[in-house]
Amino acid sequence: MQLEVIQNPHGSHSIAPNWSHIRLEAAKAFKDHCSAEPWTRIRKAKLLTEPGANTKLAKGFVPIYGLTLAPAGSSGYQLCPWRSPECERACLGITAGRSKFSNVREARIAKTHYLMQHPYEFFRQLYQELAAAREKHNPAHFAFRSNVLSDIPWESIAPEMYWFSWVNYDYTKSLNRCLNLVDNPKRAYVLDLTLSFSGHNWIACEMYLHRRGKVAVVFNIPKGEPLPEFYKDWPVVDGDNHDLRIDDPSGCIVGLRAKGSINKASAFVVSTP
Repeated sequence: MQLEVIQNPHGSHSIAPNWSHIRLEAAKAFKDHCSAEPWTRIRKAKLLTEPGANTKLAKGFVPIYGLTLAPAGSSGYQLCPWRSPECERACLGITAGRSKFSNVREARIAKTHYLMQHPYEFFRQLYQELAAAREKHNPAHFAFRSNVLSDIPWESIAPEMYWFSWVNYDYTKSLNRCLNLVDNPKRAYVLDLTLSFSGHNWIACEMYLHRRGKVAVVFNIPKGEPLPEFYKDWPVVDGDNHDLRIDDPSGCIVGLRAKGSINKASAFVVSTP
């Protein structure tokens, strides 16, 4: 992937990572992991967010592990190439839950810099932690969300990370990511993708719905209040009940309630009568 400079809403610049180099390092790390080649760990803290450590990941019928990197361009590297200005300003990684605390944000930035500066060591550690989760929840009966706050096409960059768990899933704003899985049954078998409504991509969302995909929509509805049964004639399921989307019916809206300090007037927040 080519390097590009992207202006973020705070006035500083973020760069697109060198994904081609990272892909090579990820593949080498997996090969060495499988052959138990020795390596030197240079990061003490864990990479994976463990079950229960994140409010969203705590909701599921199997333990959920997640890879939580710094969202959008907050680390200096742009990890959400399909973002809209509204979703970047209102990113859950900045406005909700534990993300309001500076030490949490700094830890995610440090983790992202580790990926960019030491990709081989990053993936050796990631594969080691996923292997440990696989052993702990034998036979691999756990789920893995590879983009808790980012939107990286890991299925093209480091597909090896999906080898360890029972189910892998993500949310994305990229219709191409979603359709590439729909058109590739082998990939669709190991990764479940939900397309997110950005406020500007409804045509893409409806195209994915017609392909039996799922679309996440944020509603301006308070916690505890019911979601609409239908949105634009598509059935709505309550996505706040749990985070595992694999049991949702095909061709449905995954309804989410606006959280944190999100501007309820944002283009991607839907108001209902």
